[in-house]
Parts: sequence; structure tokens; C-alpha cells
Amino acid sequence: MVSALAVKRLLRILASTCMIAAITWIAYILHAKAFIAGFLYLLLVLPIAFLWGFVEATIASILAVSCLDYFFTQPLLNFYMSDPQDLFALAAFETVVLFISRLAARLRRQALETAEHQASAARLYAMSKELLFIDRGEPVGPQLALLIADVFDAATVAIWNAQSAKLDAAGTQGITEDEMRAAHLRESPQDDHKSGKLLRPLSLRSRRLGTLCLVSGPNNRIDGRSADAIASLAAIAMERERAFLAESSAEASRQSEQLRSAVLDGLAHAFKTPLATIQAASSGLVEIGRLSAVEEELVAAIQTETQHLTDLTTQALQTARLEDKQLKVNKERILVETFLHTDWSQFAHGLKGHPLKIEAPDKGCSVWADPRLLQMALSQFLDNASKYAEPASPIRLCAAVTDSETVFSVHNRGSYIFPEEGEKIFQRFYRSPDSRYRAPGTGIGLTVAKQIVEAHLGHVWMESDVHSGTTFYMGLPHIHREVR
Repeated sequence: MVSALAVKRLLRILASTCMIAAITWIAYILHAKAFIAGFLYLLLVLPIAFLWGFVEATIASILAVSCLDYFFTQPLLNFYMSDPQDLFALAAFETVVLFISRLAARLRRQALETAEHQASAARLYAMSKELLFIDRGEPVGPQLALLIADVFDAATVAIWNAQSAKLDAAGTQGITEDEMRAAHLRESPQDDHKSGKLLRPLSLRSRRLGTLCLVSGPNNRIDGRSADAIASLAAIAMERERAFLAESSAEASRQSEQLRSAVLDGLAHAFKTPLATIQAASSGLVEIGRLSAVEEELVAAIQTETQHLTDLTTQALQTARLEDKQLKVNKERILVETFLHTDWSQFAHGLKGHPLKIEAPDKGCSVWADPRLLQMALSQFLDNASKYAEPASPIRLCAAVTDSETVFSVHNRGSYIFPEEGEKIFQRFYRSPDSRYRAPGTGIGLTVAKQIVEAHLGHVWMESDVHSGTTFYMGLPHIHREVR
């Protein structure tokens, strides 16, 4: 089957032949000299080269030289030349014509490429403007595919989103998910000239977002450089969608946290009154003094667990205040050695089952902090250590002074925390899968400690070893004035 380009070229050649024949007939009738006829042929071949191309101009120049030899050089009506100079003249004429035709064809091709680049740049500019008006409330994939197909007159546009594993397409040619997934795994641009598909990876800052497939339409050919630019704009649009979703999720999470803090604060206040009543009633029973040994033991258990509930309620209340930034830090100078020798059993539930070893620095060492909050933070570390330590194993409470901060640490044996959980355990309500069934807990104690330390402009961290156990640290800087 003859292509449309071949038919068009054949028609141009026939038209060139007819025009050369017309010039030849006119010049021959007028008895024009060879120089005049050659000049007329040159005036014809140059526009052919500029408008139609090098092939048409070359064929026209060969026909022109043949006619010039046959009709205008001696002997006439004969391809034989009696004067060798005519042969050199014709050769020079053909050389000049071919050189100029080649140059004209190159200029024509460059002009066409320049026009294509300008049109592509205009389309890219139009696409970049339209991207600003994409509805962020709807998925960006379908909108992006339709936009590219509309702006670039593409037959088919397919976008594979690697994050959601979803394919969005616009156009007539079917593109399968398996095909796009395979192209995504190849991670390199691919041009299939047989099917006309241009495959480009969608990436931004070395992060793979997906794959773009383009199939040119009948009215516009999409080249490789344009496909690269389209892929870059598409990647930016997909990244904007991801950032918008992350921002929306963060805002929803913030509002959820505010609601949860308000509920937590309300429940903590609501629990305070009945707990105080239970404590007062159990204390009254002890004061009466008429209880049997078993009854006294039961009342003691009630008082212990009531105190535990009171501590948990206080912890929840402090958590809500810390999150709402309502907690005021009243710093004062604290002697570290005296502070460490507090009776920690009244703050850390369950600590009585473990010997507490205290290692304090020199007597003169001090730290600027809120003693009540610092005591609460350390009690969380101690309570956490007592829950997960080996039965009856010692717990070590230490303090050390460096050039920039005072570091408190709590160490226990028998527990291990994986490195990847080092940051998660300080998140609220997070409990390690390996330890959540070993001991009861709410998952907010370490969060309270972290927030208290950060309110003092300090930081917390932990170190864990399978053999030696786990150590929690808090570092408080050597400052006593509030940073504003």
C-alpha cells in the first residue's frame, strides 16, 4: 500500500517536471541563451528546495541540467557538447544547485523544528497554567490525563500512580495496568516507534511517583523532549496532590488530637471526685479500728489501687495540659543529689518489687527545672522500667553532668526495644507489639515524660541491648531563664 507521503512526493515531482518543461518551452521559443535559461532554472529550483525539500529539488535540478544541455548548448537538440567549457559550466551549475538545495532543505527543516518547538513550548505553558486550576478536592490522575490529552492532542494518555497502584487513562488506545506496572519497574524512558508509545518515569527529587505513557494524535506529534517536559509537569502535579493530602490529614489529625485532649481533660476531672470519695471512705474505715485482719488487708488493697487510679488520672490531666500548651514550667535551682534520693515508690507504681540503686553526682551539682514536673517525668521512666524488668532485678537511677547538660537515666534488665521503635515508643498511645501483653499500660507515660523534658528545652532518647537491658535518658540544658 502506497503511503500518503510517497503520493505527495510523486505529485510534487510531476509538478516540478511540468514547470521545468514550461520554462524550457518558453526559453526555447524566445531563443534564450544558455545563461538566461540556467538562471530561470535556478529561480525555479530554489523555491522547490525551500518549500518541498531536497529530494524534489535534486530531481528538478537534474531535469533542468538535462534540458539545458539538450536545448541550449551546442550542438542543439543533442546531449553531446562540442565545447568542453559547456560541460564544466553545466557541472558547476548542478553543483551550485545541489549545494543551495541542500542548504535550503536544512534551513527548511530547522524552521519546521523551530516552529514545532515553539508550538510545544506554548502547549507546555498552557498545561502549566491549567495545572493551577486542577480541582484539589478530586483525584488528580483522571484530571491530569484529560488535560494532557486535550492540550497536546494526544490519542492516548495513561498515568500509573505507584503510591495508590492505580491507572488513569484518557484516549482511544487501551493501555493495561500490567504494561504500565512493567514500565514502572524498568525505571527508564522508552520510545516504541512501532506503536507510537512514549513511556516516561514520573519522579521528583529521586523519588519514583509512577509512569506516564503518551501516544501522539494525528494532528500533533509529541517528540521525546516534549514527553520529558510533560512528565516533569505531571510529577509536580502528583507531588502537589500528595502534599495537599498530607496537609489535610495533618489538619484532621490536629483537630482530632484537640478533641481527644479535651475529652481526656474532662474525664480526668470527672474521675477526681469519686476517687477522692473512695480514698476518704477507705481511710475512714481504717480510722474506726474495728476491722478484722482480712478486712484491713482488703481496705489496704482498695487504698493502693485508688492511689494508682489517682496517679493515672493526674497523668492524663497533665497530658491534656501539655498538649494544649497550658502547662507552666516554674523553674528553680534543684540539688541533684538531694532530688535523686526522693522516695520514688510513692510515685512509680510497682517499684517496691525492685531494688532501686541511685548514682548521684557531686553534692554541689544542681539543675534548673520544675521539681514537680521533673519528678513526674522521672517517675514515668521508673514506672516503665519496673513493668518490664526481670522480677526482683535492680533498677538503676543515675544522673551525670556534662559541659552542656545534666543527664538523668533509668536502666533496667530484662527488656529489649528494637532500634526501629526508638522514636515510636515516645509517641502517645504507642505500645510495642512485643511488650503490650507483658504488662498493663496506657501508652501515654513516656509521652508525658517527653513533653515535660521538651518544655524544659531538653530531649529524651533510649538505648537498648538484648543482653544488658534498656536505658531511658533525659537531658536538661544548663540554663535557668525561659527562652522567648
